[in-house]
Amino acid sequence: MFRTLFAWTTYFFSTLILGTVAIFLSLFDSSGNIPHLVARLWGKIQLRTTGTQVKIQGLENINPHDSYILVSNHQSNFDIFALLGYLPIQFRWTAKAELFRTPFMGWAMSRIGYIPIERDSPKKAYRSMLQAAEKVKEGVSVMIFPEGTRSPDGKLQPFKKGVFLIALKSQAPILPITIRGTEKIMPKGDWHTYPGRVQITIEQPIETAGMPPKKEGELSERVRNTLKKHLAQT
Repeated sequence: MFRTLFAWTTYFFSTLILGTVAIFLSLFDSSGNIPHLVARLWGKIQLRTTGTQVKIQGLENINPHDSYILVSNHQSNFDIFALLGYLPIQFRWTAKAELFRTPFMGWAMSRIGYIPIERDSPKKAYRSMLQAAEKVKEGVSVMIFPEGTRSPDGKLQPFKKGVFLIALKSQAPILPITIRGTEKIMPKGDWHTYPGRVQITIEQPIETAGMPPKKEGELSERVRNTLKKHLAQT
């Protein structure tokens, strides 16, 4: 119980303080790169307060000079902290629009250049995907959760239709990222936190250059099989 109270207290104050810092820094850095480094610190802090250890493999599959569509499974809110804290590249999130209305955290997300997705409006969601594709063309990697929401049991859920539009429009490579162990830190429906061990695996990029839009289903299945392969490992 003490660890949980400590984790929540730290989350509140770190979000307040670092969110304010990120917003302030964004006034002097229109790229959002420096504020994103603040977000990286924020992610590491949240994991350390729970006593969680993170291991990452496959860093050799990232070329720091390239931009990617980063695609990850989604097991827990702690996926966000782990990916923010331990992926050593600049990227921008696509996230549900409600998060952007959260004081401090949401404001900082907007200033850094993260991309809100309006799930209730297919037309607005489509425009958001096009916006994300433009960011990738400008040299900024974009992170997506193709399941759209957290898995209730850790198993990979169906992918939302249209999420790979970003890759096909930008012609940027997809970098599949599998994350395991975060669901045990704070299980869905439980507000308690528990120490955990998180494994992040980065697979080799999947090229999309020259791939036509009609190949979206094939591309989605290929990425899905890659994530399933790593999730099946014990």
